[in-house]
Amino acid sequence: MKGHARNMMTAPVVSVGLDASLDEIARCLAAARIGGVPVVGAEGRVEGFVSESDLLDALLAERAPSTRAADLMARSVHSVNEFDRTEEVMSLLRQHRIHHLPVLRGGELVGIITPSDVIRFMVEEVLAKPPEIG
Repeated sequence: MKGHARNMMTAPVVSVGLDASLDEIARCLAAARIGGVPVVGAEGRVEGFVSESDLLDALLAERAPSTRAADLMARSVHSVNEFDRTEEVMSLLRQHRIHHLPVLRGGELVGIITPSDVIRFMVEEVLAKPPEIG
């Protein structure tokens, strides 16, 4: 499949800071109808990721609503450069069984790719256009 991460990504991407609370993150996910957010440090670098699963774990553990993103986030975050090829993007999503892949430009967050983005790209750019009838 021809293309690059930048052709598939959703931008702008919703993100939170290291000090965002569990309460703020939950409200953010609910309002934006998304399944997770990158956690970005002061210089725009991705420091971690908080997913719906991370929030569920925190709720089950009865963590305080004021618990910071820095204490909830997964610190090991796979990401891609905006010019990485679509095959690499799909391979990372499958290989690591992840559903959110931050896209970086010069180390800064510029977008995010989910499996839904890959499917949308495939339908819009790869599959043959259906014949017009009439």
